[in-house]
Amino acid sequence: MVERADQTDYASASSLVRVMESKLFWARSVVGRVRRFATRPPTMRPYLLGELLIVACLLRVYDGIRSHAEVRRPAAMSHGEALLHAERVLRIDIEHSVNAWTASQHWVSLAASYWYQFAHITVTMLVLVWCWWFRPESYRKARNSLVIINVVALAVFLLVPVAPPRLLPGTGFIDTVAQAGFGTSHGGPVTADQYGAMPSLHIGWALWTALVCYHLVKSRPLARCWLIYPFITAAAIVATGNHYLLDAVAGAVLAGSAWWLTHRARSPRATPPLELRPETAGVGG
Repeated sequence: MVERADQTDYASASSLVRVMESKLFWARSVVGRVRRFATRPPTMRPYLLGELLIVACLLRVYDGIRSHAEVRRPAAMSHGEALLHAERVLRIDIEHSVNAWTASQHWVSLAASYWYQFAHITVTMLVLVWCWWFRPESYRKARNSLVIINVVALAVFLLVPVAPPRLLPGTGFIDTVAQAGFGTSHGGPVTADQYGAMPSLHIGWALWTALVCYHLVKSRPLARCWLIYPFITAAAIVATGNHYLLDAVAGAVLAGSAWWLTHRARSPRATPPLELRPETAGVGG
């Protein structure tokens, strides 16, 4: 009986050891995969799943801020009126005249509205995917600068909401995007935040796109043509009554700063190894 009990205990211990070895092997496998995922060489494309998670997180935060529109409305209206007043003092309040002229020109109004509604997301995402696929060695820095642009802009949208010109009562701005059939909320792939005028993400993304293409497109004439893109976008966002001129300036400054931070700022150089002089390299007797 004692011998049988010893055999049973030995079998149970052996089974427990096998289970523990199996779990340890599984844990090592998971850790190895995570390590390979996190330390993928910079010349290779980052895993698509990780990139999609970043996009999903940003969209979730944006949606959360947008859902508090009614709470942010009074402050947004006040900030919008203050911004328009500041432009009048500076004599750069061109928005109303540009918007009125655009609204009177049917085809110009339609073109500006469609550009505002679709170019923003479509062009940016296409350039981001192109960079991921064809320029993986430059993708991470480009993606990081775009993430910085969005994170800073989302923080401003939450803390300092600003209503666009078209929503300010008594100012006479015409919502040409609504006239083009997209409604006052400008419904699209991503519902717009009504009180996120400053800084302009349209300009932030447009300048980011221009910088990426200017530096990475091999054809120099084509690369230079991309520099026109932010100016066309700036004209569209002002003409449609969706942004102030200062919104565009703020968006450009934000994009330029994020690009410089990720592409130009250099990390401290490592101390070079000590080199031995020829006369001291050997060991003398």
